[in-house]
Amino acid sequence: GTVTYDLTNAMNGCLTGLVAVTAPCGSVEPWAGFVIGVIAGWVYLTGSWLLVKFKIDDAVDAIPVHMGGGMWGVLATGLFSSGPRLEVAYGITDHIGWFYEWGRGSANFRLMGAQIVAILFVIGWVAGIMGPYIWILNYFNMLRVDPLEEKVGMDISRHKGPAYNMEEDNSEHISQLEQRRSTRQLDVSRSRSGRFSTKKANGPDSNFQNEGEESA
Repeated sequence: GTVTYDLTNAMNGCLTGLVAVTAPCGSVEPWAGFVIGVIAGWVYLTGSWLLVKFKIDDAVDAIPVHMGGGMWGVLATGLFSSGPRLEVAYGITDHIGWFYEWGRGSANFRLMGAQIVAILFVIGWVAGIMGPYIWILNYFNMLRVDPLEEKVGMDISRHKGPAYNMEEDNSEHISQLEQRRSTRQLDVSRSRSGRFSTKKANGPDSNFQNEGEESA
């Protein structure tokens, strides 16, 4: 078959590499930064594939880029931090990256262990704070837009323009949305005027409706 390159994946892979190297940027050697970036690209591709597999709504792949890349970067700090770099950056050399610990015949896991604990703490903190908030929004049906707007894509239905070239594949849903919105606007104008209402008005507004019908 024909080999094609996905520019979006390439850009997000580069961005994931930048996210990943942020945590250990002051404590790793240049070659290690390169390795961390390459692995980060695969972390992104795997995370993006998992989003599709489990049908998780993340249109811009923020989860694999920032969460996946961030977690890998924290783990990479515990693996690749070198003694000289740690001494210059933080003035410590007692606990270095696990790969370097192996090199000096030690099984010291403290730095790596601290990185793992940090990841677990952040996951617990976010789940504890945001979990109830998201549950409440979901309970009151405030997390989702109209299903037709989802099919069209919120870049078109809410932001007035497509982010990707998918209009041909989505033309039927776009037409349905435009028709529904025009109908809703017509309904609003009818209900506001009162002249086209099928319900009999009661109270002070009934005289206004009757007068409008007689003048018509």
